[in-house]
Amino acid sequence: MYPSYALSSLSPEEVRVLIVRRLEAALPGLDLVQRKGEPFKLTLSHPEAGELVLNLGNLVHEVLSATPSAAEDMVHSFVELAQRAVAPPKVSLNDVYPGLRHRDYLAATGHSHTDSMIGEGPGDLVTVILADQDEGLATLSEAVVRAAGFAPEEIFAAAEQNFVELLPDGVVMSSSDDGVVSLGLQTCPWLGSSLFFVPFLISHVMQDRGWNRALLAAPTRDSVDLVNAATPDAERVMERWMIERLAGPRTQSDVVFSFRCGETEYRKTHLMAGNRLVRLH
Repeated sequence: MYPSYALSSLSPEEVRVLIVRRLEAALPGLDLVQRKGEPFKLTLSHPEAGELVLNLGNLVHEVLSATPSAAEDMVHSFVELAQRAVAPPKVSLNDVYPGLRHRDYLAATGHSHTDSMIGEGPGDLVTVILADQDEGLATLSEAVVRAAGFAPEEIFAAAEQNFVELLPDGVVMSSSDDGVVSLGLQTCPWLGSSLFFVPFLISHVMQDRGWNRALLAAPTRDSVDLVNAATPDAERVMERWMIERLAGPRTQSDVVFSFRCGETEYRKTHLMAGNRLVRLH
């Protein structure tokens, strides 16, 4: 039984120490180390799950402004989340899919760029394999895949097949008032940006609209967004869209690409710098 005093009566440092002690009690035998120069970030090392970076900053802030019962619930939920995170992911050939993540995501989650399950993606993105865990997604590493009894090649083939099977009936399309077309996946909204892997689908959408070239981006994980590059205000429209999307949840990339109908490559042409879309070439 934890003490009944209000966590909000403690200082930020006292709350941080309390959370660390709760984590240590819930995760015996695991290395929990404060990151150098970042007192509110911890690295949790697990022999199978690898390294996980725990960011206590937001939690401490929320705890300090919450009621005593709500604060306790927050800390309890965070500890449970950490316990689930170090549990080896369930790996099934039926529940793996190709995904995209920002390069910084790898460092934040302890994944290595040299892992065979990680590949080069467009712009500031990397390709990953995601495993559906019912309550969330797990990014698979080669060690986790082999521990589950699979070769990486089996996982890659299954992920591609599973993704292809989503496409015939799962693709959804919407348009904003100023002309941004968004493509996503109805059955797996968390895989929307993976439509980057299907340039022929994007070309088909452009062809239907008579577009020769589009400005294209995936500022969040939910969709691939495109604007007709031939319109005079295409850059301004995409800039407004990027500002709006990057201010919301599940943000992913601040790069904008040029894509020609019928081609298969995306050319990095713009980058968001604050609230401005800057041309690179």
